[in-house]
Amino acid sequence: MTTTLTAIPIDSIRRGDNDRQAFDQVALEELSESIRAHGLVQPITIRPMAHWLEMERGQQTQYQIVAGERRWRACKLLGWQEIPAIVRTLTDEAASAIMLAENIGREDLTPIEEANAYRRRIDQFGWSEAQVADVAGVSLDLVRRRLSLLQLVPEAQSLVGSGQLPVGHGQAMADLDNNRQRIALRVYSHSSGMTVRAFRQVVGDLLQEQSQDALFDLQQFWVQQVEAEAQWVASGKDAKIDVPKAPDLPLVQVVATDSIGEVFVRYIRTLAAAGYDQEAGAIGNLFERLVKGNWVSLPRPNAP
Repeated sequence: MTTTLTAIPIDSIRRGDNDRQAFDQVALEELSESIRAHGLVQPITIRPMAHWLEMERGQQTQYQIVAGERRWRACKLLGWQEIPAIVRTLTDEAASAIMLAENIGREDLTPIEEANAYRRRIDQFGWSEAQVADVAGVSLDLVRRRLSLLQLVPEAQSLVGSGQLPVGHGQAMADLDNNRQRIALRVYSHSSGMTVRAFRQVVGDLLQEQSQDALFDLQQFWVQQVEAEAQWVASGKDAKIDVPKAPDLPLVQVVATDSIGEVFVRYIRTLAAAGYDQEAGAIGNLFERLVKGNWVSLPRPNAP
């Protein structure tokens, strides 16, 4: 990994895959005025993204912002042609780690943007929640609480992101199903700033109701499965089996402890002993095929 500090043409720099999705225009203008008055105290960090063919053709190297997109935007507002930048050769994962550390450290992200930032690194780079917490410089519990916000319905995420629903309220309702989340939102919207403690009581009641519904649904499912199985067994006893039969052959003897393989072998032996060699051979062929296909097991040793 190499690092250099130099003045870079501002138009050769492109925004990175920033965790921050929205930039307040008033805040950017205030930052640009501060830079006008005091200069750019901290350079932005970028990485070269030029393809080898562009370099071969003498085209201008393109750069991607790793850290400092707000500063870059503010300098563009000032009409700067060049911007001081730390140029670093970085992999996608290394660049993503730097961006996460800077964004979380500066508290630039909304809770939903923060949650998406954590989730993106877990999905893209296979980071564990503990690794995310370590790189971001936050607690593992905070990472998990933020990730829980991604279980919220879109309208709830929007309200948390805009600050209209406190983040603690959003985290409290994350385990509710979609319908009950919307019920909780309606309750909150009709209150005058319900405290998180009171809101958790509402959520707790909804969770209890949800749990009872889930238990009822599971009970109904298994009752239906048992009833269907019983119906199938009963229908088999009286079912008409449309296959050829030979009433002149010996009867098939079956006892309660028999396996299917034992029934097959006993009947093959019975047929052979009674002189029905052709029939015994036909059933023997079928039995061998079933055994080799693992549909039927061989009889137990010393089976009668």
